[in-house]
Amino acid sequence: MELEVIEKNKYNLALIIRGISLEMINALRRIILSWIPAMAIDEVIILKNDSPLYDEILAHRIGLIPLKTDLDTYKLPSDCECGGFGCPSCQVSLTCEVVNDSKNNLIIYSGDLKSSDPNIVPVNPNIPIVKIGNGASLIFEAYATLGRSRKHVKWQPVSNIFFRYLPNITFESEKCSSCPDKCIVSRMCPESLYDFSDEKIPKLEKNYWNSCTLCKACERNCPEKAIKVDWEKDNYLFFIESDGVLPFNTILKKAFEIFFAEIDEFVEKLEQVEIQE
Repeated sequence: MELEVIEKNKYNLALIIRGISLEMINALRRIILSWIPAMAIDEVIILKNDSPLYDEILAHRIGLIPLKTDLDTYKLPSDCECGGFGCPSCQVSLTCEVVNDSKNNLIIYSGDLKSSDPNIVPVNPNIPIVKIGNGASLIFEAYATLGRSRKHVKWQPVSNIFFRYLPNITFESEKCSSCPDKCIVSRMCPESLYDFSDEKIPKLEKNYWNSCTLCKACERNCPEKAIKVDWEKDNYLFFIESDGVLPFNTILKKAFEIFFAEIDEFVEKLEQVEIQE
């Protein structure tokens, strides 16, 4: 398997993955979506709520605030020695106490949460929670734990993840000489994959594969059959969109750890069945 990074920043990672089967790359996608733990607020105790929102709605909004996650320090409640009751090894407490002493309305943001662990804080301090009026206040305690998005989407470690086939377009420009008018592809390609600096004969853009959606509009509408749209077998474009809960290297490393652990467990149970037979 070969990896090529084509884009990487704080919130986006784009890869070309070569030499991997469809089943394997989809397994990685599903593991990242559903099996990698992330930190999220799971319990909220409302002590005072003068906002327009009911306690239940407010708790729901608080629970969806993405939190930075430390997988090396904290354990899943099910794996903790406390049995999930709540201890410093599996739980982080966050508090919020805001009183509006001004004459105007006040917006309470995620940055107003005070965490017992400076490493477990909202990824963005500017996420609005609720607005309170003059003289109103909001006081609550919250407890965050590790969890998996199989149980609730608030524990999902990425915002989005998807893959698609790596396009492979064969373009025989010499066949275009017989077209009497400007190439019809200029009107039919929705992604503008062709360069029309030459009014008569177009050229395929260098990095066309990054935008091509394999719609085959150019192939279907080319009167000279000069275009062939296909994809490369076992080669894919892989995209991960993150909200900053976990760094990309941790996400990928953890995905393979979980994958190999599941394979080992499967082989172990299979051997047990064979012994019994």
